[in-house]
Amino acid sequence: MTLPRVGITGVGAVSPLGLTAQDLWDGLMNGQSGIRPITAFDPAGFTCQLAGQVPEYKIRNHIPKSSRKAAKLMSRDIELAVIAANEALRHAGFNTPGMENSEPATLVPTRTAIILGAGLISCDLVELAPAVAASLKDGQFDLKQWGLEGIQHVTPLWLLKYLPNMLACHVSLIHDIQGPSNTITCAEASGHLAV
Repeated sequence: MTLPRVGITGVGAVSPLGLTAQDLWDGLMNGQSGIRPITAFDPAGFTCQLAGQVPEYKIRNHIPKSSRKAAKLMSRDIELAVIAANEALRHAGFNTPGMENSEPATLVPTRTAIILGAGLISCDLVELAPAVAASLKDGQFDLKQWGLEGIQHVTPLWLLKYLPNMLACHVSLIHDIQGPSNTITCAEASGHLAV
């Protein structure tokens, strides 16, 4: 069986060295490390005080005005995927409605697909902590208590921020990609499997 040939026409990267593939490349070529003291939260209770954090960003600077309401349903992982996908599309020379410029779209929406690789989609513990706290019985998590009390502390749309397919879904919606849409989640192999 002969596998189809695949060509990579554009790349996008979000890393501790910056919000673009060029930032990542330049940092690596200059011997920079993205490991720094943790600033995203108070690490006082942890032995390690260092991490590879993505630089601060505002998602509204990376999505069109028409998609800003949807940003409420984006987890940090989705936001990072959107930023990287935007760069990959620009790098490939494509133009989409999500790029907010006067140029006509260069992709045929129904003949364009997105297959994205993501290692792990993590929930925000601050969002889930009240539900877990309400589910404790004698200091242990109790599934029955979760159903009776805990689940009431979770917003009804919470899951939409953490479903694996939502990474590709938001990119598809922003860029009017109407073909197949899938997020591959298989740890470190995800990106390779997506290609």
